[in-house]
Amino acid sequence: MLTIAGILWSNLEEPATWLRGCGLSNIEHLSRPGTVHYVLVKAKELTPKQIMSVPCSTCGAAIGEVCELHTGAPRTEPHRDRKLSAAEAVETKAANDRSR
Repeated sequence: MLTIAGILWSNLEEPATWLRGCGLSNIEHLSRPGTVHYVLVKAKELTPKQIMSVPCSTCGAAIGEVCELHTGAPRTEPHRDRKLSAAEAVETKAANDRSR
């Protein structure tokens, strides 16, 4: 059983669907400690084109747009979440290409 926002969930897949529907992130707990490090290293190896190929969930910058500060000025580097989303997208694409 899991409680999120005062709702008691018996099926663990339901909260993930509910969170995504609300625009909230779903934090996944990784079983291997090295996996987090692997994702962070992969995020650092991305090209600017790969990072810009996903929207930024932090500031709302669209695909191809530069991330912004809360003042509206452009950031010198993309938000961490955008880099992680790009790393995940690249990894997903690579997995899909391997399965073909």
